[in-house]
Amino acid sequence: MKRQSTTHAVVRGLSFALICLLVIAAGFVSSGGEAHDAPFLPPDDAGVSASAPGQPARRLCPPSPAPRVVEIREANPQVNKQHHDAMRDLLVRSVSVANTTVLLGPDVVLDFSDARNDDLPLSFGPCVTLTSTTNFRPVLDPSPAGRAGRSARRGARGRADAPVGAGITNVGQRPPARTPSSLGPLLKFGPHRGGGETIFLSIECRATHQPNDNVRISGFRLHGPSFGHQTVEDIGVFIFRCLNIEVSNMEIAGWGGQGVHVGDDFEQDQGRGPGQEQPDNHEGERIGRPEQIRIFNNYIHHNQRPRGILDNHAAGYGVAVHHGAWAQVYQNVFDFNRHAIAAAGDTGGYEALRNLVLKGGGVHFEPLNIRTHQFDIHGTGDNGFGGQATVRTLYAQNSFQYLAGPAIKVRGRPHQRVDIHDNVFAHEGLEHDDGDDAVHVEDRDDLDVIKLGPNNVINFDSYGRYGVCDFDGDGVDDLFLATGKTWWFSSFGEFQWTYLSDRTERLSQVRLGYFDEDVRCDVLTESDGEWVVASGGTGPWRSIGRFGAPLSEVAFGRFDPHSPDLRPGATRRTTHAFRRLSNGQWQVTMLAAPAWRDAQSSSFPMSSLRFGDFTGDGVTDVLAVQGGRWSVSRSAAGSWERLNQHLSDDVKSLFITDLNHNNIDDLIKLERSVLGTPVGLVERFTWWVSDDGRSRWRKLKTYLFLAASPPAFGYAGRFGAAPGGGLLLIDHGRIGRFHSPAEVAAGAPPDWSSLFAY
Repeated sequence: MKRQSTTHAVVRGLSFALICLLVIAAGFVSSGGEAHDAPFLPPDDAGVSASAPGQPARRLCPPSPAPRVVEIREANPQVNKQHHDAMRDLLVRSVSVANTTVLLGPDVVLDFSDARNDDLPLSFGPCVTLTSTTNFRPVLDPSPAGRAGRSARRGARGRADAPVGAGITNVGQRPPARTPSSLGPLLKFGPHRGGGETIFLSIECRATHQPNDNVRISGFRLHGPSFGHQTVEDIGVFIFRCLNIEVSNMEIAGWGGQGVHVGDDFEQDQGRGPGQEQPDNHEGERIGRPEQIRIFNNYIHHNQRPRGILDNHAAGYGVAVHHGAWAQVYQNVFDFNRHAIAAAGDTGGYEALRNLVLKGGGVHFEPLNIRTHQFDIHGTGDNGFGGQATVRTLYAQNSFQYLAGPAIKVRGRPHQRVDIHDNVFAHEGLEHDDGDDAVHVEDRDDLDVIKLGPNNVINFDSYGRYGVCDFDGDGVDDLFLATGKTWWFSSFGEFQWTYLSDRTERLSQVRLGYFDEDVRCDVLTESDGEWVVASGGTGPWRSIGRFGAPLSEVAFGRFDPHSPDLRPGATRRTTHAFRRLSNGQWQVTMLAAPAWRDAQSSSFPMSSLRFGDFTGDGVTDVLAVQGGRWSVSRSAAGSWERLNQHLSDDVKSLFITDLNHNNIDDLIKLERSVLGTPVGLVERFTWWVSDDGRSRWRKLKTYLFLAASPPAFGYAGRFGAAPGGGLLLIDHGRIGRFHSPAEVAAGAPPDWSSLFAY
C-alpha cells in the first residue's frame, strides 16, 4: 500500500472510511431494524466528479435526506421467517436512499430465493454504505473500561476464551463482523431467475439521473446460485459509470457471469469507444482512473461458466472490466474462477496488484479438460482476438500458484502499454520459453508495448510452503504463506488467506516467533548484518541488533533456566537465540542484549538438532539421536540425557507440539505408503505420536486418498478450539484435515476440516 501507484487510492479510501465512521458514530442505536439520523460530512476528493474535461468539479453527495444508520441485527429465515422477510424488505428500501449506512449483524442471513422480482437488483443510492459490525453500541468511551474488544467469535470452532485485542479507541469505530477468522453475514441470491433478473447488487449512474457515487460495499458474504459450473450468467455486484466505489473484505462466490462487473461508456453499443485515456474522460464516460473503482481484500471464488457441447460461449469471471471502464483490483484471493480478472478490449484498463491466485479453476471446456488463463485482456478484433487490448493495464506483485493454463493472456495490442513486472509464477517459463509459459501474448510483435519485467520470478510454487504461528493473537496457530512478493495468513489454518504485507522474503529466509511484547507472531530476517523484525508480519522492519550469525545457523527459543515459562499452551516470548560454531561449540544469547556465551557442545550438525521443551520446565531443550536413541540436552547446557529407550527416528522428519496440553512437547511423525487397488493407486497417511517423546509410537489417525496432485503436506501446532495441540494434513484436494485428541476432552469431535481450499 506504500507503493506510488496506489497511494492516491489509499488516501481516497481512508477519507471515505472516515466519513462512514463519523456517520455511524453519531447514530443513536436502538433495536435492530431501525434507522437513525446522523450528521454527515460530504467527502472532499472522494466525492468530486471527474466528469468532463474543463467542467468544474461538483460534489455528488446530496444535501438531503439527512444521513442515517439502519441496523439489521438479526435475520435468518430458518429461525424466524416473518422477521427475516421484514429485514430483507428493510434492506431493499434502505440501500436506495442517499446518505444511508446499513449495518448487518454477524449472524444475519438474508435469502432472496423467494423475493419478488421487483426487489432485485438492490439498487444503491449515492453515498450509501452496506457493511457489517459486531458492535451495535455507541462507541463513545475511549477508556479501557469503555473499549469493545475484538469479537471472540471464531467460526464454529473458535476458542471461547480468545484474548481481547487492542480494543476500539476511535469514536465511532466498529469492528466488522467479517474478519480473517469469522465469515460474517450472508446475502444469498438464490437460484437463477427468468425475466432478466440476473443482478444482485447494482450501482448505476445514468446520464438522466443524479449519480449514485460514493458507495461502499464491505464486510459480508455474497453468494450466487451455485458454486458449481453454471450455464447462466448472474452477476454479484454491477457497477456502471459510478465513481469512488469500494468493494472490500467480501466473500464473492457462485456467479456464472461475474462476481464484480465494472462498466462505462453507455454509448458503446452505438459504436463509440474504445476506452478513454487517462486522465481525461470522453463525453458520456465517467470512470477515468483505476482508483475510482477499488476492489480489494476480497475472497473471490467459484465463479465458473465453461462453454458447453452445443454452446461455445463461456463466462465465469471473478472481476470483469467492460466498455470504457477502469478498475483497481488488489490484495484479493482468487480460486476456482474461469478467469480471475477479465477485460474487454475497449476498456480503459485495470491495475492488478498484490493478488494471490490459487490453483483452482480455469475450466473452459470440461469434457475435453481444456483449461484457460487467469488474468485476461480481450482484443477488439473478431471473437476477442486482435485489435486493441485496453488502453493501459498493469500487473505487479501478483502471486500465481495456478498452473493449469497461462497466468496472463493479452489478446490484442494495448493502445498505450501493458506492464507485467514483479510477479511470481509457478510456471517453468515466462513468455515463449521452454515448458509452460506464465504469459501468453497473442502477437509477439506487440512486445514493444507489452513490457515483461523487471523482476518477474518463474518456477516458484508457494503452495504447501507454510509456516505455523499465531498472527492474530488469539492463542491458536495460523498458517503463514510467503509467496516471494506478498505475505498472507490463514486464521486457525481453517479460513481463507488474508493479506498481511508486500514483502519479498520467502519462508526459507525468515524465522517466525514472538519477538516483541504482544502475543501476535512476528517475522524476523537478516538485512545488512542486522536482525530485523516485522511486528505481526505487518509492521515496518525494526532492528534488534547485530548478532554476527547467519540465520541458517541459528535456532530460537527460551534457553535461560532462570526465566522459565510454565504456562501450558501459552504464547511464549521468543527471548534467546542458539547457534553452533564450526568446532561444535554451542552458544546462546539473549535477543534483548546480544552477547553470545558458551553452552554445551556436540559434533552433530545443526541439521541433526531439533528444539522444544521435552522436560516440562518451561525452557527450550535440544533434541538429537545420540547413542542410538533420542536424547536431550536441557536448556542447551546439560549433558545428553536419554529421552526414549526405544526410538531413534531421524529427528529431521519429526513434528513437535504439545498435543495433550501437559507442558511437554510430543514427538510426531507422518508415515506415507502407496497401495495398489482395483481403482488405482491409493496413498495412506498415518499420524503417529510418541507421548512426551518417551513412549513407543502410538497410532493417532489414518487417511486414505486416491493418489493425485498436488501433493499432500503435514503440519503440527496449536490447532483447534480446545487447549492443546493438533495435526493438519492437507489432502490432494487442497483441503485441510485436522486431528486433535484434545478436542474430545472439550466435548468436540477430534476431526474437522478447513472451510476452504488452500
